[in-house]
Amino acid sequence: MYTYCPGCAAIFRITAETVSAAGGRVRCGQCDRVFNAVDRLYDDAVSARHAALLHTGQGLPDTGVTQPQLQPQQQPPAAFETVHDDVAEAGRIHRPLPATGWTGRSFTSKDLLSGLATGLLVLLLGMQWVYFNRGTLAADAGMRPVLERFCSVLHCNLPLRTDLAKLEIIDRDVRKHPQEEAALLINASIANRADFTQPYPVFEISFSDTMGKSVAMRRFLPAEYLHPGSNTTAGMAPNVPVQIVLEIQDPGDQAVSFQFGFL
Repeated sequence: MYTYCPGCAAIFRITAETVSAAGGRVRCGQCDRVFNAVDRLYDDAVSARHAALLHTGQGLPDTGVTQPQLQPQQQPPAAFETVHDDVAEAGRIHRPLPATGWTGRSFTSKDLLSGLATGLLVLLLGMQWVYFNRGTLAADAGMRPVLERFCSVLHCNLPLRTDLAKLEIIDRDVRKHPQEEAALLINASIANRADFTQPYPVFEISFSDTMGKSVAMRRFLPAEYLHPGSNTTAGMAPNVPVQIVLEIQDPGDQAVSFQFGFL
């Protein structure tokens, strides 16, 4: 805690034990004035300096203040430690009070460069996020043109757009294999009815019994149902039929119906 002398504006550091020992009455070590420190207690030296300046008229000696008549005390005024570093002779304080408000400052080239560097880092972070999530974003028709321009600058490759609803089964046939026992021969033709090239799907075949319960199911990757040597990464061009020929194990007499699907 801190207090100040109302006579000479000297600033002192004081403890709670010192104040309670003399009932708050203390004597100034600079001008020997006795005053009540409890009436002028502050948590920090800055607040005490500010109050002392206001009391003494902006740091000038307060010649209009008369010495108060002290009441008899059972204990003498307590001694306390003077804060000498900020107090000059005649109660003047050398250092001015610190500014308590905002001060104006013009922008410098350093500020401009710091702001530019921060903006570039944020932009780089955003571009990295787009790059690593380009697969998900590419599926959005609205984001696709933006990503295409983005990748044209960075020379990256976008995954093909996918719309399984635009895949159509043109023809299909499931029959007993003419040469292999307990096997089926599947022939199907599929086409991409979208106006863009999309990747080859996973081809699913399922068999059901008379109650509609699934009894067998098999999924084929593009490399398994396309002709050997086909480019599986090129995708399905619009309106170009793709022939599928598969040989599978016969699921048995319980399988009375079949369904084709795409994943």
